Amino acid sequence: MIKKIVLLFLLNLFFSASCFSQKNTIKKDSVKIYHDIHKYSQKGKFSKFVYRLFFRSSKLNEKINKSKETVVKNEKVKFNGKIIRNINIKSLDPFGYSIDDSTKIPKNNFEKFGNAVHIKTKKFTVNNLLLFKKNDIFDNLIIEESERLIRDQRYIRKVIINPKLISKDSDSIDVDVTLLDSWSIIPNGSLSSNQGSFSLRERNLLGLGHQIRGNYKERFSDGYKAKSGAYSINNIKNSYISFNAIYDNDFDNNTRRIVSINRSFFSPLTKWAGGLYFENRLQNEPFIVANDSIVTNALKSEFQEYWIGRSFKLSNKNDYNSRTTRLITSIAYNKKIFLQKASEEFDPTSFFSNETNIISQIGVVSQKYYKDSFIFNYDIVEDVPYGEIAAITVGFQDKNELTRLYLGSKLAYGRKYSFGYLSNSVEWGSFFHNGDSYQNTFKIELNYFSPLFHIGKWKTRQFIKPSYVWGNNRDVSQRDLVNLEGNNGIIGFTNLLRGTQKWVLSLQTQTYSPTSWKGFRFSPYLNVTMGSISEKNQDLINSKVYSKIGIGLLINNDYLIFNSFQISFSYYPTIPFEGTNIIKTNSFENDDLSLPQFRLSKPYHIRYQ
Repeated sequence: MIKKIVLLFLLNLFFSASCFSQKNTIKKDSVKIYHDIHKYSQKGKFSKFVYRLFFRSSKLNEKINKSKETVVKNEKVKFNGKIIRNINIKSLDPFGYSIDDSTKIPKNNFEKFGNAVHIKTKKFTVNNLLLFKKNDIFDNLIIEESERLIRDQRYIRKVIINPKLISKDSDSIDVDVTLLDSWSIIPNGSLSSNQGSFSLRERNLLGLGHQIRGNYKERFSDGYKAKSGAYSINNIKNSYISFNAIYDNDFDNNTRRIVSINRSFFSPLTKWAGGLYFENRLQNEPFIVANDSIVTNALKSEFQEYWIGRSFKLSNKNDYNSRTTRLITSIAYNKKIFLQKASEEFDPTSFFSNETNIISQIGVVSQKYYKDSFIFNYDIVEDVPYGEIAAITVGFQDKNELTRLYLGSKLAYGRKYSFGYLSNSVEWGSFFHNGDSYQNTFKIELNYFSPLFHIGKWKTRQFIKPSYVWGNNRDVSQRDLVNLEGNNGIIGFTNLLRGTQKWVLSLQTQTYSPTSWKGFRFSPYLNVTMGSISEKNQDLINSKVYSKIGIGLLINNDYLIFNSFQISFSYYPTIPFEGTNIIKTNSFENDDLSLPQFRLSKPYHIRYQ
């Protein structure tokens, strides 16, 4: 099986390498030629007549309109310094309308019915997302950031913010904000031989931008049920303060209740950030004892955290690089109290015990974005983060009647190159007591995706994500180890396989279908994930390689919200403590290889996971 996995890995890399070509350049040159022909044809009646005989104008005009739109966006800087007189907000229903063509209207009964039952985003909801208001001085960067933040709301598909001169000599302008809604009610579910699940999410409750979700699962073998629900407000009164309330209860009766209020450094222009977090947790912690049998011990804990952060400009220059590079300082206080602890037999070092932490952080961050499409969604503008981070963390921890110093650091870098997007991060952290270091953590992670390649009419990208985690002088508790579970390992694995270091490699080929059926596009993707984990003093290279091979469909509709539906099937040759030759449904999604955000917010201990 390892030979098959290696073969798939090599084929995946070969496919990625073989796709590099000059087709994008050729395509751009072709568009320019047609653009020049179209421009020349407008000089006289005869040239217009000849042009119409040989060219279909619809697709060309679409390219030209896109080109004009780009020019308009680039020329927004010429409005800098003018006073914003009025802000005109126009929200369009999702069906039958176009943000680029105001003449398009719903034509069939399906579109009209869909709009009738859809609640449009309220104007004050959109106004709350804007970083500018009436009588402000127009600032091109603030406008672009407002567009990005609106796009970041998953209930809006497209948005354009355009300034308009009132008169030639006026020092005031009007700003038009036009947005196209998405259908925001998202059902999802999965069914296999041993369990079924159903979830429902509303991302734009009553047009207010609030989110509510519920999830129900049932395991057929023993009849156990799992339930979860959440309610969130992303932006309270234009403050970008979010509120979240979460309830989770899984098959093992592990329960979490969470309430949080948070304001992150959501934009490079943000000066203040902070938050409150409260959690109540009941967990049945599994411990592996003799003969690899598993015994659970009930733990009950409460956690609270408070943090605040401040951002400072490093330069008085007004260019994009200077304005998006900031000095970030932050400090956090948190406290964890165990109301019910593990027995001494399973937790001899009192790993599960009360603790208090004070953590501070200082760093320089360059937080930038560029626009692209056909990444995790179909032909929708996506904002790709890039930049640099250099940060140092200093803290103190009181636990088990000891006060320990904590030191950590993070370096991250990301850029778009001719060969694709590449980012990497390196993190290190350790506790110190009496001159000795404890619970060292070292992490390396890379993210890569290729340029958009064309194979006939199809489009495709290749994603590659390798990571490595190493720990030293960790606590002897089984909980203070890394595992291969979830997004930091192999999705579908349990957390029972643990060690002191691990590597994981994820490869994904994503295609984008050129055709549609009833407005739906079906875009297949292939995912291969593999990894190893080793215990202390063991050789990681010679450790067993575990793997997952998955195929899936990204199902899009122009009217529906991002990542509307995804169907996937995964094959696992081996899952420790579960068995061999296992097939799971909907065990991963196409955006599980999500991109890192180049921002600092709440300070934290480097996560050993």
